[in-house]
Amino acid sequence: MYEDNHPEEMKKIVELLAGRRCGYSRKDIIDKTKLGDNGLLSKMLNALVASDFVMRYVPFGQSKRDEHYKLIDPFCVFYLKYVKGHSRLENDFWLTNVTSQSISSWRGFAFEEVCFRHVDKIKKALGISGVSSNQSSWLLKGDDEVEGSQIDLIIERKDNIVNMCEMKFYNDEYTVTKSYDRVLVARYNRLDTMIPKRSTINPVLVTTFGLVYNEYSGTFQNVITLDDLFD
Repeated sequence: MYEDNHPEEMKKIVELLAGRRCGYSRKDIIDKTKLGDNGLLSKMLNALVASDFVMRYVPFGQSKRDEHYKLIDPFCVFYLKYVKGHSRLENDFWLTNVTSQSISSWRGFAFEEVCFRHVDKIKKALGISGVSSNQSSWLLKGDDEVEGSQIDLIIERKDNIVNMCEMKFYNDEYTVTKSYDRVLVARYNRLDTMIPKRSTINPVLVTTFGLVYNEYSGTFQNVITLDDLFD
């Protein structure tokens, strides 16, 4: 991919990115891996992006200089989470851990990655394939005054509509609870302060099998399922 081969440095970058779902900025990568801020780092990052191991994106509300790098290769993510550091896995590991929090988190992460790889299908299901847009995720760090928050996928459209997409993996139709509705309202209100006044937010649920309709389900204006992603 380039003249010099630096596998250990590349591994450092990949292992770092595996530890955070939204990825890191170039500055973060330099600070945490102690790699030099030079042309070699640029070549390594470009090579990882070109080989589809890593994606480069600008987080919502930030500028080009805040560009982030996120690990998207499914095998690398799985290996670093469940294989590396384990001498062996018990034969019944998956059977006995199928309902564990660790496996549930993995399913959610894997589903989110599938959605990111099918943004074109999400746009098609929304009927906006022909509308120019930018896609990103958003992570708000919390402090003493502001609670942290995250939006899985934001689609900023040129027609002044912002799709706030929540991604939920579930083995049945998803139910919006009262507590989750409060979270959604808080995210909506926070996002509303960061978009142009002329823009409108449309909440979207991307889930496995659909939505149970109840007193809180009206929060979502659109529901997209696996059938839409793999039509």
